[in-house]
Amino acid sequence: MSIVIVDEFELFLKKHYTSKYTIKSYLSDAKEFVEKGYSFDKEGIRQFIFDLLDTEKSASTINRKLASLSVFFEFLKSRGVVDKNYVKLTEKPKNDKYLPAFLEVDEIVGLLENIKNLRDRALLELIYSSALRASEVLGLNVEDIDFDKLKIRVRRKGAKEMYIPISKRASDYLKAYINGRQEGPVFLNRYGKRLSDRSLRKIVKKYALKTIAKDISPHTLRHSRATHLLNSGMDLRLLQKFLGHNTIKATQIYTHLNLKQLAKVYDNSHPLSKDE
Repeated sequence: MSIVIVDEFELFLKKHYTSKYTIKSYLSDAKEFVEKGYSFDKEGIRQFIFDLLDTEKSASTINRKLASLSVFFEFLKSRGVVDKNYVKLTEKPKNDKYLPAFLEVDEIVGLLENIKNLRDRALLELIYSSALRASEVLGLNVEDIDFDKLKIRVRRKGAKEMYIPISKRASDYLKAYINGRQEGPVFLNRYGKRLSDRSLRKIVKKYALKTIAKDISPHTLRHSRATHLLNSGMDLRLLQKFLGHNTIKATQIYTHLNLKQLAKVYDNSHPLSKDE
């Protein structure tokens, strides 16, 4: 269905727009949204924004993409695929200050502890423990894992490689899942090929809806880990290095999140916050 929708959207654009650049830009952004498996609702739009922010896209770039998606959602609305243009109903990032969604620690525990499939448990344990981007965990090869030193080699933007730590628990699940394999992609689909981005998103969404009744993306696990580390006292510069952010500005978004959460906890615990 998704492929057909994009093809129909291309015909729609060619009928209503004359600029080849506009058509190419709108179509490219719509394809990106569809191919990565975001849901056609407000939560899907929010996850799209979070993921772009995590790759350090500017607010202006994100808002340009959202303008494309607004046209796409108007098209979807005209076809009866959605009942509203959810792009228009979603808060847009301003000055790059847009707080990412995250899960509480007990929600993470509930999510992970209810995954019985070994591959999926190893996959989500690793994403959370090492705060990995989807591309980083999917690009991981068996040769990149050092079980003895509890670290993995990840490939980041700009062809950069770095070693980051993994938890003992994630390591144990990884070792059990790999089961002696010496090389090749770590996470495989049922055909023995490297797991795709779309499949990863479906896996995360499936377990989250089933266990904690939330529609999340792989990046939500990354955001959650970053938030939990900051709340535990990790230095911001160290967190920047751990997350692989090129600038401290991208990491500072978690300080805003941290302060917001602190204010919420304070308000809820204040003796005057409860009715007599």
